[in-house]
Amino acid sequence: MKIFIYCLLTLVIIEALLAVYRTLRKISAEKQTLDCVKMVTVLNGDPKIFVLCPDHDRPSGGVKQLYRHVDILNQNGFSASVLHKQKGFRCSWFDNETRISYAKGTILSRSDYLVIDETRGPEIQVMAKGIKKVIFNQAAYYTFKGYSFNKDDLLTPYLSKDIVATMLVSEDNEGYLNYVFPKMRSYRIFNGIDPSVFNYNGAKKKQITWMLKKNRADALQVINILKFRGKLSEYDIVPIDNMSELETAKALKESMIYLNFGFQEGASLSAAEAMACGCVVIGYHGMGAIEYFKPEFCYPVPHGDIISFAKTVEEVIDLCKKDPVSIKEKAKKAADYIKEHYSLERERESVISAWKDIIKNTTA
Repeated sequence: MKIFIYCLLTLVIIEALLAVYRTLRKISAEKQTLDCVKMVTVLNGDPKIFVLCPDHDRPSGGVKQLYRHVDILNQNGFSASVLHKQKGFRCSWFDNETRISYAKGTILSRSDYLVIDETRGPEIQVMAKGIKKVIFNQAAYYTFKGYSFNKDDLLTPYLSKDIVATMLVSEDNEGYLNYVFPKMRSYRIFNGIDPSVFNYNGAKKKQITWMLKKNRADALQVINILKFRGKLSEYDIVPIDNMSELETAKALKESMIYLNFGFQEGASLSAAEAMACGCVVIGYHGMGAIEYFKPEFCYPVPHGDIISFAKTVEEVIDLCKKDPVSIKEKAKKAADYIKEHYSLERERESVISAWKDIIKNTTA
């Protein structure tokens, strides 16, 4: 009985601490990110779109998409800017001339829209109260980061009246969020692959590459299995780590094989970029890439099946030697598919269509 009471009290204390922690996180997020932004409750002319972005100058596909989202809007008659906190900050790891606003000196009115990423969790709804907000969810599987196991805690921005829309970047993620919140207004945004950066190259080196930051535990196992089985003797391994966009593209265009270790992702941009560059792609579809991770274009492996992953890499290495023509044809087929279905024009159309509808349905 004493043990039961002790466990019960422990659970109560833990839940109370979690509640305090979440409250502090909400306050911290609001103050740290939007502390210098002035908010007014009156209409103030034509709507402006502010896309909140972290001040992190390290390679991130999601951040690059936020910048490009703003570029597309400004090129098509909207008024938009990336919103950073630190005065003078701009991401430098990829080329851009994106319009930037900074928290200090920015005024948000009821006419405007604030775009916030999904990683801020339930605290989104306490940020910039009274301002129309759009959640740009680029990874549905991070949606519940910061939530609790308390079944009575129904605090979520996805049911808040301030959230006027949610944007999603893959068919899988769209299905995920619409299943949880069927009444929310959602829009599918297609991530386009820039052909001026990521383009097909059929002249490959015997080289294997992958994103070092993704699922390092699985990558470490697969690479070491191949190493100790003597299957890497003819191949160089070039992990992509903290490279600029152009350096990443160069590695992909040179590499024969790309290993995709992404797990529960939004759209798995890196795998699409690898296909666009003519790599033979092997690995996990990460759910977000399931719509294009098809056997006719690549070599899918069940999530977490390390031995199957290593065996598949061995088979592809052997096939590259025995039947290089079929391997090259498969890689070219994948590159053509990505070029057709994930073009910059399709991305542009999806962004413009979404925002026209959002503004139409939310303008007072």
